[in-house]
Amino acid sequence: MSRIKSWDIVLNKVQGRLSKWKSKVLSVGGRLILLKSVLGATPIYYMSMYKAPMYVINKLEAIRSHFFNGGDPNVRKMTFVKWENVLASKDKGGMGVSSFFALNRALIFKWIWRFHSQGFSLWSRVIKAIHGVDGKLGYHIKPSASSNWIDIVRTLPILLNKGIDLLGCIKKKVGNGEKTMFWYEPWKGDVSFNNLFPRLFALELDKKISVAGKMAHPSIVTSFRRNPRSGTEASQMAMLTSLLEGICLPNMLDRWCWSLSGDEEFSVSSARILIDDKTLGTVGSKTHWCKYVPLKVNILSWRVKLNNLPTRLNLSRRGMDIQSILCPSCNLAVESTNHIFSLVP
Repeated sequence: MSRIKSWDIVLNKVQGRLSKWKSKVLSVGGRLILLKSVLGATPIYYMSMYKAPMYVINKLEAIRSHFFNGGDPNVRKMTFVKWENVLASKDKGGMGVSSFFALNRALIFKWIWRFHSQGFSLWSRVIKAIHGVDGKLGYHIKPSASSNWIDIVRTLPILLNKGIDLLGCIKKKVGNGEKTMFWYEPWKGDVSFNNLFPRLFALELDKKISVAGKMAHPSIVTSFRRNPRSGTEASQMAMLTSLLEGICLPNMLDRWCWSLSGDEEFSVSSARILIDDKTLGTVGSKTHWCKYVPLKVNILSWRVKLNNLPTRLNLSRRGMDIQSILCPSCNLAVESTNHIFSLVP
């Protein structure tokens, strides 16, 4: 079974849910609530475990787009609302629906967070036994390699190429240093010592030594097989000594922190917002909803702001043959959004 074919159960479940609703008799506000609360939540179970192919994500977005616009998914219909604008956050001028791409990537990144924060759990130790202590994070992976974990790891460089560094949002706060590897984990700076000082790492006898174990030694070179020599080894030794100078380990446990949230705990919503903001871009000024009027009125005002209404001027720009683009009420000016709502002559 192909990877795309295996997602048919998700597509059928979403389409089956739609078949029970009469989109044409629902207001645009009702459709917005349903696609955010129900359609947006239906594939969460599957998306939290597997990386969804872009074909499947685009198909799901097309289903939601057709439902929002109140059309038959099997019939092509002229739409004036760009779906990316509906997905964009309200802070960026969108409607705040959020994309399935951001949802899926944020959900599977939670496993990367758990790999760091639950490093001594059974499943994490299994991953380390198969793929190494770093889980191949940050490494180039051969195209022939295939597994669910490898698919998750492959998303990191793809997101990084889009300017989204989720891995960089995970920071290690060292306490007593007992559960932090001195060489393999980036506990002092953004790069681990095994990559920053490869010549010294080659001299280390206990490569899995903890920060607490290393700092308990009378000297850094105590666990080396020999003293560093002149040249590159001496310069790297001087840099490492400078970095470790004045370090005092407090009497508290080591822990991982998520820099995008105030409580420093990972949340899918914070990662999802970051991905959406980078991939969807800015639509316009911040969207403000007025709670004292119906939701459909808020949506109408949003469409007016973006000039997304089927006025005669917009229809003619889409290539529709219209006898006249003048306002049918006054017959004095072009029927545009500004003319209708601002009474601009």
